[in-house]
Amino acid sequence: MEPEERVSFPALDPALQISFHYRLQLISDMLLRNALSRTVDALDLAVLDRELREFVAQPALKRLASFGLRGEVLFPVPAVLSANPFLLGYYRLLYGFSQKEFYSKGPFGRFKRLEEKGELPQAQEDLLVPLCRSLITAAEQLVTGLDQWTLRTIRDLQLLTLGPQLRGSENTRIGQTATREIFGLIREIVAPYAVEQTRNSLLVRNDAGRTVLIAFSSDPDIAITESLGSGSRPLVSIEIKGGGDVSNVHNRLGEAEKSHRKARNRGFVEFWTILRAKVSRQAARRESPTTTHFFGMDAILRPGAPERARFRDLLCSTLSIRSESRGPG
Repeated sequence: MEPEERVSFPALDPALQISFHYRLQLISDMLLRNALSRTVDALDLAVLDRELREFVAQPALKRLASFGLRGEVLFPVPAVLSANPFLLGYYRLLYGFSQKEFYSKGPFGRFKRLEEKGELPQAQEDLLVPLCRSLITAAEQLVTGLDQWTLRTIRDLQLLTLGPQLRGSENTRIGQTATREIFGLIREIVAPYAVEQTRNSLLVRNDAGRTVLIAFSSDPDIAITESLGSGSRPLVSIEIKGGGDVSNVHNRLGEAEKSHRKARNRGFVEFWTILRAKVSRQAARRESPTTTHFFGMDAILRPGAPERARFRDLLCSTLSIRSESRGPG
């Protein structure tokens, strides 16, 4: 065994947890117990109690009361959501539904504005009663399914749902940042040929006089298509995976492979995957056999790097434009 002084381990970076801490403080103020308490303090308790008796089964209310808790901590009623629409998020988190599951996979998408903006349009206000009845059905199952209830129990359940949500939003932010970086690189390469530019696209006129559209979307992250007299010709599907942690790289490559297969069905012929995480080409090829070219993200963003020159030359060849002859940067 090596002497202790010769052993060293890499320093870990807790920056993500620090970021999550401050975001949790903000979310707590908007969506968790603090927000509910402030809202209830401003309500007429007689109205609140009347609605709880009207909408919630008495056995469920009595069971919750046996633990010393009022009904609104678990059961949403119109008075609460009307007073503070943000609190739809409080109950969604408590019942264990992710934003994607709750707002994208069922009939509740129309209510997303309540949680995100704290707004209650007239059309949604008219639907508060059936919304509350639906949510209370889930809450009644929940209240009977657990053997004890405390305010700590409620917060723990909400945090179990919130954790993946924070991680997911962080991954989205990383992806958006990576896409902007690649956008900047491509814009620099094609600048002499660009004839039109928007926030999410570049239109290039190549040396053959044809136009090529470079569009930044979500599936794929970047799509390159050439305009012909008879229509458009899909050229390249580009997937950008900006996360740097190797532990999740296999999932990212699987996502890239899925996107590339969809693009292939749409007629694309080249499939590029840009990775920030360090992984061998052999391993990457196993996870995404559809990919025709892999690129290291940090390398193609570094001026003077051979990988950057390879990316530039392949892009220019694909677009039928001249590559800069001033060297690999």
